[in-house]
Amino acid sequence: MKILFPSLALVLLAACSQPSDPEPVGEPSGTAIPQPAPASSLDALPASPASASANDSASVLPATVPPAFRALGTEPFWSASVKGATLTYSTPESPDGIAIPVRRTERDGKAVFAGTLDGKPLELEVGAGNCSDGMSDTVYPLTVVRRIGPDIQRGCAR
Repeated sequence: MKILFPSLALVLLAACSQPSDPEPVGEPSGTAIPQPAPASSLDALPASPASASANDSASVLPATVPPAFRALGTEPFWSASVKGATLTYSTPESPDGIAIPVRRTERDGKAVFAGTLDGKPLELEVGAGNCSDGMSDTVYPLTVVRRIGPDIQRGCAR
């Protein structure tokens, strides 16, 4: 009986340990499997890319962001509806939203919509890439970084 308890503990510990990483299996020619890109500080925010690759930002074409789309974010909840040169920004406290004029520019392969909301600069940076809102199983085709003054939040759009 004295041997049973230490043996049982050893078996349980072995079952809980992390498996070692297996060697990447490549094609017969020996090509390696690509590794994911390192996470940025914004990835800690609720909405994040569902499957980003290291080349996403380099291959994004600004034309992939349509002139009309809806963006949203969670924790805190917010949404923005863009139609041409108008952005309507909504929150649970302001469900009807506030419409503001915005100007579209291109930066680092992404579309940037800039305007002023309640005296603070508002900016939506929108780019192509799969995105999850962190609360549903929906995968959105666009990623968003929303800036209002110093407040930065990540979201998704379609």
